[in-house]
Amino acid sequence: MPEITINPTTRIEGHHATTLDVEDGVVQDAKSHMEMFRGIESVTLERPPSAVPDITGKVCGVCFTCHRLTSSRAVEDAAMAAGVFDGVPRNAHLLRDAMEGIFYLWNHTIHLYALAGPDYSDAVAGTGLTRLDPMEGEGYLEAMDHQRTLMQAFAEFGGRVPNSLTYVPGGMSANPDASTIQSVKDHVASVSEWIGPTDAVPEVIENVRNGEFEPSVGAGLHDLVGLLYAAAEEGAAEYGVGPRRYYSNGVFRLPEREEFLFKRGIYRDGSIEPQTKAEILDAITESTAHSWYTDDSAGRPASAKPPEPAPGKDGAYSWGKAPRYEGQPMEVGPLARLVISDIDPFDLRAELGGASAASNTLNRLIARTQEILLVRDNVLGLLDAIEPGDPFTAEWDDDFDGQGVSLFEASRGALSHWADVRNGQINQYQIVTPTLWNMGPRDSDDTPGPLESALVGMEVEDVETPLDVMRTIRSMDPCLACSVHLQTPTGEYETVLEPATPGAVGKETTNTSEDTDVMDKSAKSDATNESGGKITDDR
Repeated sequence: MPEITINPTTRIEGHHATTLDVEDGVVQDAKSHMEMFRGIESVTLERPPSAVPDITGKVCGVCFTCHRLTSSRAVEDAAMAAGVFDGVPRNAHLLRDAMEGIFYLWNHTIHLYALAGPDYSDAVAGTGLTRLDPMEGEGYLEAMDHQRTLMQAFAEFGGRVPNSLTYVPGGMSANPDASTIQSVKDHVASVSEWIGPTDAVPEVIENVRNGEFEPSVGAGLHDLVGLLYAAAEEGAAEYGVGPRRYYSNGVFRLPEREEFLFKRGIYRDGSIEPQTKAEILDAITESTAHSWYTDDSAGRPASAKPPEPAPGKDGAYSWGKAPRYEGQPMEVGPLARLVISDIDPFDLRAELGGASAASNTLNRLIARTQEILLVRDNVLGLLDAIEPGDPFTAEWDDDFDGQGVSLFEASRGALSHWADVRNGQINQYQIVTPTLWNMGPRDSDDTPGPLESALVGMEVEDVETPLDVMRTIRSMDPCLACSVHLQTPTGEYETVLEPATPGAVGKETTNTSEDTDVMDKSAKSDATNESGGKITDDR
């Protein structure tokens, strides 16, 4: 049986490879390989809680914002469980959601124009979609300009991009005035005008069907709808079928709202099942049966030790763990969010993708496009609701014992950070990323991950250029940098952390060590997690 090795998987974030066993032109088996070690959890140990967002925000140069925010919320949750923190001000909720909404728009634009979109361009697939030709298409170039505008808007609040410093335990380090908020609104409005009004979608669909391009009703909409119809013509609704189970933590909820914009829950056996935070925390486990980690690095994130490498482990083929929900693999991301929220704007997934809840390569593209419209409209409302002059931060102190978890939805899917604080220091820390959910390896039952199962059964006409396989891999918007990292070379290093934290904290923390010592700390860390901390934050 011939084996196809795709290494590296190009046009994605990070370091990934895929191997396929192909017989008679059909994929019989697939393995997803995450090829570098992630040790960021170990780096957080014995640090004060306020220092952790500075560290985890550097998990990735792309997803810096969601990790910094989720980390801040995890230690806030621990402080709330300890009874020493009452929550962030309303303005902080609004600004955090507005910034994450801007980031969604940026990430989805990059995905659809630069990472996945070129697979359906005229230059790559002869579809006639010349505006999406990489590096030269007019739509591609316009999108690059507008993604820069979105990052400029983000930097107005964040000070810099990437690795903005705005999110801190207790709220926000920024205190934007009315003119700054207006400047951000102007940036977002200019991108919004380029995308086009949501209610113009039916007209744009008609234009695309007739081969017409009318930028006055949205150049971006014409590109994106054109991409979806080109993908449909290429048969993308017929392949890339995942486990048909979805999971979402829910996201974008104002303090006074009863529900998230994108709801929390799971979808399985054809039904939506709303889930509470407690139910989600109880359902999540990680397997290391096929990962280069020790067996006791697996289990429940709240009690398992930070990942301890076992590079010679028999049967392992990935540096990624295999997250499971009640023992089952789940697909996460925009399609999961919209299926669980029972949202299918303009019935695009039902009409082009086979069914609103159908799992396939095309529906992942459609859902991401639909989210651009839904999130764009929500961001402008959030910015309008901010009250300049009202507080953005609350008092914060690192000196507590507690356990906390933040469940969030990064643009790529379900993300969770798990923190255990003892005597004012991090005793235990875990991160479960969207890419681990979608692209993790087999578990202890030898059940493949969502990507691995989505590739099985696909036809491969050209073993030299398995384009549909690549389309399916990219449709899950993998970001390996969040899931695996490069191990530092042997030698001494020094880090100096100056947390931009409001309130009483802001102490400089200096650590000098050899990286091998850091690994030893991880291995020796007490993983019992018996601080007695009570998780009370329902975010």
